[in-house]
Amino acid sequence: MGHLSERASMMVDVPPELPALRPLIGRTDELSELLRLVGLADDDAPRAPAVVVAGDAGVGKSRLLAELRAHADDAGWQVLLGHCLDFGDSALPYLPFSEIFGRLQAQSAALADAVARAHPAVRRLMPGRRVTTDAGPKTTQPTDRADLFEAVHAGFEQLGEESPLLVLVEDLHWADQSTRDMLSFLFTRRFTAPVAVVVTYRSDDLHRRHPLRASVAQWSRLPGVVRLPLDPLSDHHVRSLVHALHPAPLTERDVQGIVTRAEGNAFFTEELVGAADRDDRTLPDDLADLLLLRIDQLGDNEKLAVRAASAAGRRVSHELLTRVVGLSPDALDQALRAAVDGHVLVPAGGDSYAFRHALLGEVVYDDLLPGERVRLHRAYTEAFSEGGVASTAAEVARHARASHDVPTAIRASIEAGDEAMNVGGPDEAAHHYQVALGLLADPHPADTGQGGAPPSDRPVELSELVDLSIKASEAVAVAGQPLRSVQLLREQLDQLGDVLEPDDRARLLLALATAALVIDTDFDPLDVTSQLLDTVPAEPPTSLRARVLSAHARALTGHGRDDEVLRFASEALAVGQELRLQTVVADARTTMSRLDQQRGDPDASRKALADIVDQARADNDVVSELRGQHSLGGIFFEAGQIDEAHATYRSAAARAATLGRPWAPYGLDSRALAGLTAYIAGDWDEACRLVDVTGEAPPPPAEATLASVAMAVAAGRGDRHALD
Repeated sequence: MGHLSERASMMVDVPPELPALRPLIGRTDELSELLRLVGLADDDAPRAPAVVVAGDAGVGKSRLLAELRAHADDAGWQVLLGHCLDFGDSALPYLPFSEIFGRLQAQSAALADAVARAHPAVRRLMPGRRVTTDAGPKTTQPTDRADLFEAVHAGFEQLGEESPLLVLVEDLHWADQSTRDMLSFLFTRRFTAPVAVVVTYRSDDLHRRHPLRASVAQWSRLPGVVRLPLDPLSDHHVRSLVHALHPAPLTERDVQGIVTRAEGNAFFTEELVGAADRDDRTLPDDLADLLLLRIDQLGDNEKLAVRAASAAGRRVSHELLTRVVGLSPDALDQALRAAVDGHVLVPAGGDSYAFRHALLGEVVYDDLLPGERVRLHRAYTEAFSEGGVASTAAEVARHARASHDVPTAIRASIEAGDEAMNVGGPDEAAHHYQVALGLLADPHPADTGQGGAPPSDRPVELSELVDLSIKASEAVAVAGQPLRSVQLLREQLDQLGDVLEPDDRARLLLALATAALVIDTDFDPLDVTSQLLDTVPAEPPTSLRARVLSAHARALTGHGRDDEVLRFASEALAVGQELRLQTVVADARTTMSRLDQQRGDPDASRKALADIVDQARADNDVVSELRGQHSLGGIFFEAGQIDEAHATYRSAAARAATLGRPWAPYGLDSRALAGLTAYIAGDWDEACRLVDVTGEAPPPPAEATLASVAMAVAAGRGDRHALD
């Protein structure tokens, strides 16, 4: 059998059904409009005999047509479906119409025979007539093109007179010229019988020279032809699709990750959900192969530019690409133009380019060879070091690390962490700080260019390393990982304890005790603060001594030693006032205010805490402000004033979110307690609303804490499904 015959015979075996239906989510408006246009709606609104559905690959065109087909079947319509296939230069003319009449023949041989008898030219499109063998007849009389067009049109009219007819043609971006001409004829002639034609194409495949581009422009000007674009799904609808595709619970952070990466694309969502239970973030093979097909269509220079852009990330400036790619200005311009026309890159404002879809950039980057990847990152690092191009510390750190420039990566990572904390990004700060710590702990010598350095050759002093460790632990805690914060400090003490100066060791121990005060650990922070009292001298008064005193007072709380709590908190307050350490003053006063409540004077305690909160806010002392509000809520709660406690906790949680610390100690606790007090007060809807983390991507410990409140509500309501 010849190649053309093989392709024709494929149409005989095309399955009669569209792909299995996933939930139709986020397309209610488009489906309603489509039903109205083809005449399947219940109203008498004007119809459009032809609809052109456009959208990116994977956005949901086939799923929408499957739903349309289901409605048509339920209404008793005939439905005939044809596909265009990617055969390159060997496309078979009228391929989707061969499939359409093949389906008609399979559904009703008598009806297909009646159409063929009335309009003989249609027989030329029947799949059996298009299959030839080497032994069979090779020549037949050619069919006049105009006769064929008329016959197809008349055949559809005849079918429509039997019962309403819906003709579907998918993937017109692969259509041959004859198919495009046939559709132009059908759209121009229109129908008197109830016949509707709906076609789809991938809008992201229509580069400037694509042959379908002119046809679509022509069809859009015809009366009775409506173009229906499918935009990406909203984040809300992608989230709903994730839950529908993965009924087993996913963490909100995993869900948010899928939503972010899918960027509204239904197919990408399905693939990412299918890979959600894997430990790595690599793309599924099917999805990666699909995305790489677009890259394979580019020329060598275009691939070079696109690969360089992938190493930069989602967005890259033209000037930076010029320095990294190594092409002449004209060659780079031509390469970028081709990449834009091929819907791989898009202009991103100013002089920058971005990948049309983030996953496209991911798959190109993952496809780089190891040596190629290192060379590109080194080129970016050198471009940044030369100056003249805008960069952030995070960018410099990423490229330096990937190109094994460890000293630069360490310095830039620390700077990136500082920048992230200053703008309320504790997750990012924690990442950058821990990367720097990891590079500093790497056993490879610095002069190899491949790792960290021994203590004597470290690119930072030991005191700076202690500073970094403390900043990392604080960022980790603010990001909602308090246990990890304690673990990190313990690791640093284990690694550095023997080489640290006494003050540096004391600073690390104080950070450890402070981190442990807000969580349950396998050690008592009081043991650590007691040790510090003996090692940190009282004279002369120092900031370190003041903070040790304050932490010791807090560690004593709950041990039944209120006199000692008052003594050490008073000492901390005195030293803090002497040295003008507002944070220590606020911390000591908060500890002391709780003693007032325990001694039977809650009014004094409430007044003191309100003053502390106001002063801390004026001083921009975030931790003291949130601790004060949290403590104030606790006093109301313990007094049985649930409404006041709820309002205070809710205010503290809102304030923490505003300050970029929703998962930090006191912020997270206040939110959970706001939900709990709402539950106690009987306002269960409010409790669920407060602990709903949809769209927030909390760390797992925080999500579990808030979920416990939701589970209490579910248990109270007898909702067994929610408890599974």
